[in-house]
Amino acid sequence: MDWLLVKGLTTLSKVGCLPVEQRVPQPIEVDIALQLDLRDAAQTDSIKRALDYRQVCEVVRELLERNSYKLLETAAYDIAQQLLERFPQVQRVRVEVRKPHPPIPVPLQWAGVQVELSRHAAS
Repeated sequence: MDWLLVKGLTTLSKVGCLPVEQRVPQPIEVDIALQLDLRDAAQTDSIKRALDYRQVCEVVRELLERNSYKLLETAAYDIAQQLLERFPQVQRVRVEVRKPHPPIPVPLQWAGVQVELSRHAAS
């Protein structure tokens, strides 16, 4: 099986347990790996036979901008489940969600989670 990859999708979302994190959207970074068969798209060189990564990005962006989450874990699982629901050709999805410079008293580049779901486990 092949993988379609989206790296570094960045959008604003309300993610966190602190009151300020729920009031003010902050940057959230997302990496996505979708496992599916890419042979038909590769052989025909046709976007009609491919999973358009623009659609994948739009699903993720809309989800994060529309909802608020206390935990990165919840956001990551929500994204993974939505991608499996919206794109039936995807067999497995891996989602990494990162919050750059979280508001903690320790210098930190980012905090994040990674989840992986398969179509059979999500049903």
